[in-house]
Amino acid sequence: MFYRKRNTKDERITIIENKIYREIYILVMAICLVSVGVKLYMHGVRLDNVLTEWIIIIAGGVYHSYRSATLGIFSDEVEMHDRTNSMSKEKKNLLIGMGIGVVLACYFGLRSAILYGNGGIDSVYTFLLVFFVSFLIYIPFFVLVSTISFTIMKRKSDKAVAKQLSEQEEAGDDDEKH
Repeated sequence: MFYRKRNTKDERITIIENKIYREIYILVMAICLVSVGVKLYMHGVRLDNVLTEWIIIIAGGVYHSYRSATLGIFSDEVEMHDRTNSMSKEKKNLLIGMGIGVVLACYFGLRSAILYGNGGIDSVYTFLLVFFVSFLIYIPFFVLVSTISFTIMKRKSDKAVAKQLSEQEEAGDDDEKH
């Protein structure tokens, strides 16, 4: 019903605008992380003090992941990453999940040894016990979360790319004259 004049934009301007938006996103995330660090240091470890920052950080990451998958960009990003790096994106995500699990297990083991160990061999025993139990809990959790989310995003992105290609083929058949 409403006809609008299509605005043509210079590709260079669009690229520069996208670069600025990316820098703003990184700045907002950095400010949130600094705010979380300062609040945790000043007020102690309480989630209600930093809930807004965590929501901004997590929601921003989830939104970016969802949009890149639904637009089909995620598959292209993975393909470009796999071409330029010796380690595949899927393997890298798996190792990151394992690394986070090991770091958390070490943290909880050390914390328990300091708080609940009576010194000497008792502290070592407490560390090892909590470390291995945390290891058994967090490694599978983070590996599964990273692998499943990667697989879902890749599948969704591949479907979006296939849909875009089929729409282009259908539109191209109508316009072609032989």
